[in-house]
Amino acid sequence: MQIRSFLVISLAIICGGFAMSAKAALPTTDIAIFDLKTLFSKDEKAQAFHLTYRNGYDNQPKFSNDGQTIYFTRGIKEQRGKSQTDVMAYSFESKQLSNISNSIDSSEYSPTPYRSGYLTIIGVADANGKQYLNKMNISRGSQTTITKDIEPVGYHAWLNDIEAAVFVLGDVMTLQMLKTNTNDKPLVLAENIGRCLQRISENKVSYTVEEETTHRIYWLDENHDSHDTGIVLPQGVQDYVWLNDKEVVFGDNSKLYRLSADEKRLITDLSYLGIKSISRLAFDSNFNRLAVVYER
Repeated sequence: MQIRSFLVISLAIICGGFAMSAKAALPTTDIAIFDLKTLFSKDEKAQAFHLTYRNGYDNQPKFSNDGQTIYFTRGIKEQRGKSQTDVMAYSFESKQLSNISNSIDSSEYSPTPYRSGYLTIIGVADANGKQYLNKMNISRGSQTTITKDIEPVGYHAWLNDIEAAVFVLGDVMTLQMLKTNTNDKPLVLAENIGRCLQRISENKVSYTVEEETTHRIYWLDENHDSHDTGIVLPQGVQDYVWLNDKEVVFGDNSKLYRLSADEKRLITDLSYLGIKSISRLAFDSNFNRLAVVYER
């Protein structure tokens, strides 16, 4: 087996999947949503709204820009036995869950709010297994490939409307900057990066670099220069989300922590809800809700 093929299959298993293969089964994960007022309260235990609670893959949550919808990736098994992933949307107002990609010959991962009416996703074509950064129309579910200059793409975050920071698989995992308004070759900005890319604000995206078995968080500016935050995640952790401009929140088994360059503090232990192996996290734009991916 070639190194590149091995990496694709291995990362699909370890990272919760952006590539499908007959030999790579997606893990069983669920998504719980918490009200931040109770989550950070010292006087009462937080109660979870279980967005999903089933045997299957539900992962990679992202809130819409207005915070009224949450998008996520769901593992789907069709009647003919073929497995794939689709993009789901849940409306907090209508309390309705819908499949917005509902694709036949492809899988979709990492739904990310983009311009009005659109998401960007990682599209994996069943025919050739290529992984491209695609744009998806939310109302129709149709998608187009933004560029074929970068492949295979694993994850992405928008630095601004025309530039995306992307995680690219290879012998070494690289952070590359994709400019959508030019034909310039993508810029390689960092190596040995982790899967968690977070848009902090306009022209500010964070990423991690694995350094001696731990992940250190850096951020990019509009000039594509990197800055060290001084925040180092504990060993075995690479997922995080920004709480403010100095602190991130991360999960370690059943516990949620807040972490700065100087201090780590326990927020809560969610084991009483049967939550363990916390991985991905997402805040809504108003910091009213936190989505937590976990295993039961």
